Amino acid sequence: MRFKVKRQDILTELSYITPIVEKSSKMPILAHVLVEPRAESQSLTLAGSDLTVSIKSTCPAAVEEEGALAMPARELTDIIRFMPESAEIEIFSEDSERVIISHGRSKSRMVCLPVDTFPIISMFQGEFLDIPGDILRRMVQMTIFSTTQEQSRFALNGLLLLMNNNYLKMVSTDGHRMAYVEAPKVLENLETDIRILIPKKTVLELSRMLSKEQLTVQFAHNENNLFFRIENRLLVSRLLAGQFPNYEMVIPRSLHHRFVLKTNELRAVINRLNVLADEVSKRIIFRMEDGRILLRSEDVNKGEAEEVLEVEYQGDPVELGFNSQYLLEFLNVVETPQVGFEFTDENIAGMFRPAGDLDYTYKYIVMPMSI
Repeated sequence: MRFKVKRQDILTELSYITPIVEKSSKMPILAHVLVEPRAESQSLTLAGSDLTVSIKSTCPAAVEEEGALAMPARELTDIIRFMPESAEIEIFSEDSERVIISHGRSKSRMVCLPVDTFPIISMFQGEFLDIPGDILRRMVQMTIFSTTQEQSRFALNGLLLLMNNNYLKMVSTDGHRMAYVEAPKVLENLETDIRILIPKKTVLELSRMLSKEQLTVQFAHNENNLFFRIENRLLVSRLLAGQFPNYEMVIPRSLHHRFVLKTNELRAVINRLNVLADEVSKRIIFRMEDGRILLRSEDVNKGEAEEVLEVEYQGDPVELGFNSQYLLEFLNVVETPQVGFEFTDENIAGMFRPAGDLDYTYKYIVMPMSI
């Protein structure tokens, strides 16, 4: 195996692959990236996998001799990162277990593994469905923070994706709050409804690959795997098993009160109150009364704080407690100057959503905390 490759070309592809490899594993091969130079196409194919998520990509290379080796992913990335930006790097195998990485007077000898134990990355031979990348990226940003951190709640450690000719939907929940976003009429020629559960790690990697504007995502799936093709990269993921909650039952059908708040103002108030909020519960209390909301936080060891926002509310006083982190995560992704807040009482979930005429629907439902 012998080839030359520009530093930036290979480093760009490694920046997508290296983060998914296992840092420490009982299977050493999972800490490696598969390197395959191909003479016919004068290209370099790179691949990494953690058995749940796999990424395969290509970049240009001047290939003198084909071959394949599994090289330590993080070490390879670090060696190349510290090369000069304009470097053309030569990589060639010394024997079946060692490879030389050189540029100018720099030379590194790296121990590799044979490729026969590298995971087989599934491929899809059928037709792919085109999804607008900017829409998918926005939907991911609006929902991914609402997934659970508890590994035992398997079905909640992912995002529900629903598609048909009328809409593209994404839903996430951790059992205490739920994020729902729907974009209408963005898909064409989709003959059947699609309902799949995507692992959170897959969605995180997908969002990194969608950093550019106006990319098209080519999507396909079979009974076991999901396939996302973006430019010269293929992301392959196992489907997440389990039963996702009935999200339609969670969305409140009629809430008695609604008013509009300034997004930046509400975010700033919550950040200030958060300084003296209870460190465990992160609770901030909303007290709605005639013409205003009184927001307050307290911690027995630190003190208390309160602020007032003027609103168009008339009725009996209502107090709701919310986790401040839940609210900030929502406010940090909202793109509108104002947000709507809807509620009934302390026994029913409150709902937040962007205010204004939008080309999508976004609802964020949060269960109130005990006061």
